[in-house]
Amino acid sequence: MDIMKRLSIIAVAVAVAAGTAGCGYTTKTVLPRNIKTIFVETVKNKIPITDLRSYQQGLEMDITNAVIARLQMDGNLRVVREGRSDAVLKMDLKAYEQEGLRFNRLESVEEYRLFIVLGLVLVDAKTNEIIWEESDFSGAAEYYVTDIKQMGEQQAVQQAIEKLAKNVVDRIVEDW
Repeated sequence: MDIMKRLSIIAVAVAVAAGTAGCGYTTKTVLPRNIKTIFVETVKNKIPITDLRSYQQGLEMDITNAVIARLQMDGNLRVVREGRSDAVLKMDLKAYEQEGLRFNRLESVEEYRLFIVLGLVLVDAKTNEIIWEESDFSGAAEYYVTDIKQMGEQQAVQQAIEKLAKNVVDRIVEDW
């Protein structure tokens, strides 16, 4: 009876291990197999001129460089020059927005949330077919305006760009 008990425990353990062996997170890309390299176009500023009051100059290059750096860190796709890639990532800067999050008694803003919004298109470089398209893709960060010890707008911009770059790369390789 003691041997039967041990054998049944071992059998259950083996069944559980076999049943869960294929479950879990994978780091493999879900892109088509023919996509191994990518060219990242410089972000194009498509923010309407009437909405440029709080725009940060040079944001396009900062976003482009952050996405390239994130792709290189991810390692699923190799970033190459134009004309040598399997896919092309096109990005349009659509909005740089701030909204008040916290207000004082006089209704002055104490904390802002900053949004950077992109339109994304991933194109097969060989066929010119769109692999996928996202019209409103964003990264966000918060910052305080009254407390100099807290993160200021410049740091919030960098944090939003980093989040945005991570989200863009995740969208490319994970297809969520």
